[in-house]
Amino acid sequence: MPEPAPRPVVVFVGLRKNPLEHRPAFEAAHRSGCSVALLAARPPAGLPRALLAEARAVDPHDTEAFDAAVDAVAAAHTVAGVVAWSDAGVEPAARAARRLGLPGIAPAAARLARNKYLMRRALADRPHLIPRFARVRTWRDAVRALDDIGAPAVLKPAAGSGSKGIFLLRDEQELRSAFDELTRLTGTDGDSIFRHDRGDLVLEELLRGSEHSVEGFVHRGEVTVCGITDKTTTEPFRLELAHLHPSALPAAARSAVHALTRETVLALGFDDCAFHLECMYDPGKGVRLIEVAARAGGDFIGSHLVGLATGVPFHENVIRVATGRAPRLPDQPPLHAGLRKIMAPAAGKLVRVDGLDTALGVPGVQHVVLDRAPGTTVRLPPEHFSSSLLGAVIATGDTGEAVEGALEAAVEALRVEIDPRPA
Repeated sequence: MPEPAPRPVVVFVGLRKNPLEHRPAFEAAHRSGCSVALLAARPPAGLPRALLAEARAVDPHDTEAFDAAVDAVAAAHTVAGVVAWSDAGVEPAARAARRLGLPGIAPAAARLARNKYLMRRALADRPHLIPRFARVRTWRDAVRALDDIGAPAVLKPAAGSGSKGIFLLRDEQELRSAFDELTRLTGTDGDSIFRHDRGDLVLEELLRGSEHSVEGFVHRGEVTVCGITDKTTTEPFRLELAHLHPSALPAAARSAVHALTRETVLALGFDDCAFHLECMYDPGKGVRLIEVAARAGGDFIGSHLVGLATGVPFHENVIRVATGRAPRLPDQPPLHAGLRKIMAPAAGKLVRVDGLDTALGVPGVQHVVLDRAPGTTVRLPPEHFSSSLLGAVIATGDTGEAVEGALEAAVEALRVEIDPRPA
């Protein structure tokens, strides 16, 4: 009996960090008739061979090495598409798709997606979409920008991700400390996510209202919105604490969010890609853009919440669009799905998290996932912007209120023990 023909591959550029979040991407490719060729700085071990054609350890930021890896994959397999799963992979994935003649966002549009200053400058002729903003590269820039825009304001990296490095400014004294910290974070010895945008910051007016994200696709110039997610963030560093899908916004507000989304992604030149747009809605002033990423939403929004609520796994549509097919829309009324982060109560060393059985037993709870192992050092913002996020609870229900109640009960059932740092 002849051997079955090898499956075409979809090139994955990087992965989400948590296995619960990245495994659905492999399964979506498998259900679509494809295997995966993974290009990542540190490919995880133990991925099933049935889902993975090959994995290559390559830094997506190393242009020469990454392009050589893309060529090697193309020589060994029939490549059907290219997908980035994180912000760091958006530009390399765009370049790979263009290199192979496959669907994907244009490299110039990918650059706008990765740099918030360039994104705002590209939309500057549409002031109704964006906050007032200024580029900051020096202390003199920062002082001038705050004088012009006024307090309260926000200072953040131009190329950050995951709410990393967002500072709320109430006066010039706070500007000094925020500028110094962000200069360190984005400098030569700082986080690698800023490798191509060292020292590039944005100061902008503080938007008021409720915060939301929009999950969707652009396929051959057609924008498809799969839903709006309501967000809860912490103050003053705007770490994302909770998500609820679909949104509880009234119909008129949802329409305004949809209109902003379509205008934004088309004005930026997005096409043949997923997008994750973040915005603020103020009933008195309308909706304005925070930023838009050319990839599926993280924080389990794309991997779990949209699919749990709509019945159509979001990642299956990511694969469809990457391989040149239109996304498939849900044909059933939505459920509600949400997520709540498990936060460290203090800095120190994580000893244990108890109460998992009780949390998982709360009606509606689907998953409790921990991202930090016992013994991990926990630091709080602004010293570190993610280590205090220990994990998350995911729940579903018939209403948003039922989901929020389940999430609150599950988080309250968890007991986090931290060994404080020595004085």
